[in-house]
Amino acid sequence: MCLDLLDRLAATIPSNKDQKVFFINNLDSMLGIFTERRVQSEEVQRFEELLLRQREMYVEEELVGSFPKLIAFVLETERTILASDKRAAGSLVDEKSVEALVRDFASNWRVSIQQINDNVLQYYGNIRNGMEILKQVLTQLLLYYSRFQDIIKKCFVRPPEFTRDIVSTATILMEIKRYSRTF
Repeated sequence: MCLDLLDRLAATIPSNKDQKVFFINNLDSMLGIFTERRVQSEEVQRFEELLLRQREMYVEEELVGSFPKLIAFVLETERTILASDKRAAGSLVDEKSVEALVRDFASNWRVSIQQINDNVLQYYGNIRNGMEILKQVLTQLLLYYSRFQDIIKKCFVRPPEFTRDIVSTATILMEIKRYSRTF
């Protein structure tokens, strides 16, 4: 009954991302009350699972909004590599497109992470919940970026010149740690 109401209310919100925020905030509030009152049941477990799914969907929405080209490239290229002869991986990507992605990421990643942090601060009043979501978003970003680097390694026998501009995962991790402390 309660979830039906949340569904109907969320349907009135035009943006998918805002719908996820609505669900997450409301589910988190309800679970907080259940925890406070020591309520334990299968329904509570169902709410927890739904909260986790909504968080995962929010994470993807946030990343696609901040890094659309990178994520689309990773997902599409991985599918293509998987479906084709792996030995011909180099012929599956356009070097200029990959170079543009590397340079775009290198010049915009810090600003995008700051925007993600600002969004989380704006959307989530519960610090614990917001911190958990921010960690999820930044961890997923790091995973996508690692997959991007793996694609480059698979597709180019000899690293092209532009690979010097690849931001190291260690640098991204340092930035992630900085945001983990400031929330």
